[in-house]
Amino acid sequence: MASEWIPAVVTGVSGALGVTFTWLAGAQGRAHAERMVAQSREAEQRAYLRKERRDAYFEALRVAVLDVRRLRYERSGKVEKLREVEQYWTKTKRIEMSMEALIALHAFGSEQARHFAEAWRVATEANDLDTMQRLVRQFGELMRAELQEG
Repeated sequence: MASEWIPAVVTGVSGALGVTFTWLAGAQGRAHAERMVAQSREAEQRAYLRKERRDAYFEALRVAVLDVRRLRYERSGKVEKLREVEQYWTKTKRIEMSMEALIALHAFGSEQARHFAEAWRVATEANDLDTMQRLVRQFGELMRAELQEG
């Protein structure tokens, strides 16, 4: 009679262990799924910020190159070329482009890019073509370095 209870106990313990391990496996699966979702969100956020930074840098470079070209044409007396540039990129359009580029640089750019924006402002106010050209080269190098990093 003492041995009659052994199969019932073994079955009960086996069932309890099965339920426990099934629950543990499910918990591990849920934890893994949560980690994967979190990693996916982080990757999406990094990709979004990288694209925004790239777009901000290209807009700033576009404005800078346009300003350099305009000043070069003005200094070299290429009135027709200057007129063509100013006809397509009116003063209002150039101001709008500059403001958008500045806002984007401050929102998504690195500290060095924000320093570029300030140095650019000083150089353009002084109509310092040499400094403007040097800054465009430096900013291009900064763009390549930051955007190729990943």
